[in-house]
Amino acid sequence: MYQPSDREKIELYISARKLANMDVISDSDPKCKIFVRDINGGERQIGQTEVLKNNLNPDWKTTIQMDFIFEIKQELRFEVWDHDDGTIDKDDLIGVVNTTVGEIMGSRNQVYTGQLKLKNKATGTLLIKGDKLKDDNRFIFWQWEGKKIKNVDGWFGNSDPFLRFYKQSGNDWLFIHETEFCKNNENPHWKPFEISMSRLNAGNTQQQIKVECWDNQTNGKHQYIGETLFTIHQIENELKREFISLSKKGSNHGVLQLKQFSLFTKPSFIDYIKGGEQINLMIAVDFTGSNGDPKFPNSLHYNNPNQMNQYQSALYQVSEILLNYDFDKKIPMYGFGGVPHFPNYTKNQADHCFPLTGSFQQPEVFGLEGIMAQYSGALQNVTLSGPTYFAPIIQYACQTAQQNINQNIYTVLMILTDGEIHDMNQTTQLIIGAAKIPLSIIIIGVGDEQFQQMRTLDGDSGPLKGSSSRDLVQFVPFRDFKQQGELAREVLAELPNQLVTYKQLLGLQPIKAPDIHLSQLG
Repeated sequence: MYQPSDREKIELYISARKLANMDVISDSDPKCKIFVRDINGGERQIGQTEVLKNNLNPDWKTTIQMDFIFEIKQELRFEVWDHDDGTIDKDDLIGVVNTTVGEIMGSRNQVYTGQLKLKNKATGTLLIKGDKLKDDNRFIFWQWEGKKIKNVDGWFGNSDPFLRFYKQSGNDWLFIHETEFCKNNENPHWKPFEISMSRLNAGNTQQQIKVECWDNQTNGKHQYIGETLFTIHQIENELKREFISLSKKGSNHGVLQLKQFSLFTKPSFIDYIKGGEQINLMIAVDFTGSNGDPKFPNSLHYNNPNQMNQYQSALYQVSEILLNYDFDKKIPMYGFGGVPHFPNYTKNQADHCFPLTGSFQQPEVFGLEGIMAQYSGALQNVTLSGPTYFAPIIQYACQTAQQNINQNIYTVLMILTDGEIHDMNQTTQLIIGAAKIPLSIIIIGVGDEQFQQMRTLDGDSGPLKGSSSRDLVQFVPFRDFKQQGELAREVLAELPNQLVTYKQLLGLQPIKAPDIHLSQLG
């Protein structure tokens, strides 16, 4: 009888060389999408790197973590695209490489080299480095600053320095983190950040870490300033906090200094769940006029008896997962941007936070069936209107989450919307202010809008990045995830870490779970 082997986690580092240039005026802005083929022959996207501006030889810092299963052929496809800031539809495919996890891990030094091709034409080389990911829940929180960083900008200003961190793997250096740049500053103070020991040095405090200092250039062709090597053992035991940044020729190009350093053990999401943490799901649905009249098939709210619309599909996929962790399976559902006409709750103009049950005293429905039925029923009692405001529903969610702050209940507000919002400033301030409230916000974009504002609200990349104590917003456009289960996987990927980060921000440790033996159960 087949018994699967113990699964190990691996991490894939991705680079490319001599990419074909798809732009006319400047170099391409490449990103890489990664897909895996499942056992049924279908494919799903498992990750995507960041975009690197004007770079035909990119070393992406975003990595892919996945299971390594020796006895299964794990087929992968890597697509390199030239990103267009205007619209996703205008991205140009540079080339594709098909390979397997086995080929990568079986390559010499676990470095796989594949030729990117587009219509049988070579368009560059893809380099993939596989590395074992050790299970280590130790993390480092540190902040770096520079002193007298060498000016490589000439007479008209100082350097705009930033740092790149590298992990040693055999004879290779793997790019793992990059700070922001500090404009015209020879004595920069970079923002503090957190990084896991497994990612930094595979949990080995004696393993060397390399930090490079670079001068930021708007065209992406950054200038090298200097580098230094050190180990965590030196920092902890020798109390070494200053490191000279040396040029390739050994010249002193400034000092890199640790302003803050702490090594700590970070509990996992499962640790908190074992301790009794519960998820409280809230749902908010967009009833603005841009969705289209629900009576007609081209409406995003059209109720087709033979097929779910995008709202229904998103509700089903995400709620199905989150309900596993909801303590009572009672889900409050709200609408915004519509005019409600319920028997016990009626308005003459657009309301931006109204219960889909028609009662603020009893806004909950029970379970997945209740969610789906209430959404369909509400369409009969709401006239689509506008504009689109997020602030009222987010403020209401904050108040609800605040009431549960001492009860081991973490609120997840899922907003489904078809377009842009008209209260961006107020919404942004509410999100920043919610950092110390047990709340995450999931935004799912339905329809074909570009959702530029929604991407801004996502703390991963937009202006909100770094402006809040933690990232609590995840935005995903529905159209990008067609296969069953893909949407939920993408939407919920960050939620466990958001919950843990909130707990750590407040210094809240998991409650010790009682030991229960199966022999004690009836």
